[in-house]
Amino acid sequence: MKRIFLEEISENVEITGKDANHLANSLRAKKGDKIIAVDKFGNTATLELTDFDSETIYAKRISEIKPAENVRKYITLADCLPKQNKFDTIVEKATELGVDKLEPLISDRTIARPGNFRAKTKLERWQRVAKEAAEQCARDTLPEIGNIQELTDWLAKISPALGNFENGKFNGQGALLLFCYEKETEDNLSEILGKYKNFDGDKNIIILIGPEGGFSEREVREIKNCGGVSVSLGKTVLKTDTAAISALAIVQYELN
Repeated sequence: MKRIFLEEISENVEITGKDANHLANSLRAKKGDKIIAVDKFGNTATLELTDFDSETIYAKRISEIKPAENVRKYITLADCLPKQNKFDTIVEKATELGVDKLEPLISDRTIARPGNFRAKTKLERWQRVAKEAAEQCARDTLPEIGNIQELTDWLAKISPALGNFENGKFNGQGALLLFCYEKETEDNLSEILGKYKNFDGDKNIIILIGPEGGFSEREVREIKNCGGVSVSLGKTVLKTDTAAISALAIVQYELN
């Protein structure tokens, strides 16, 4: 059943813009068809399409609103921007793999450095990509996409909320920051998550991926000083977009 995202689910709904165009022209929706509506809080309900005009599709709610389940894990992907439009693919696949928030970052070796206008345009496109991916994979929530920011600034913001993972034990307070590092030889992502998932409590994980040239030595020290734990994704050195998708797949496997 087709799924759309709305600000609010009410008794009667008017669907406009790209959603209406997609339903009417791409999916050939017609009067009497039923769709799933999801609001910005993850609540869901079934709608029946009741009427069409040139720009609007009208619908009525035919099922009770089902509240979103309490979140037991929260996954953030922080990714230093890759070249070209590879971040579009990362957004799409991260949405499919259940990421709750994406943080686009600029690091020492990041090549893609969009100005203010291009950054705004990119953010709008990433939000569209995430929305389409969420509808396709039947998610109940849209991932949040942060503004493009410097890695150092982002670390300063999140460091007070990070927990401590040391000697295979997590202190149980705050988020766990794991950064994928090609020079890490001892701890791999799967092993760390295997220990972390045994901690009794909500899971809050941040996966940090570097750019094409990897993290600089300065950045590695900075990330570790903030409480970040370096992890390996295996013996081969992966491209940045492949690393992001691989890491998220491992997270989903270990925590689900």
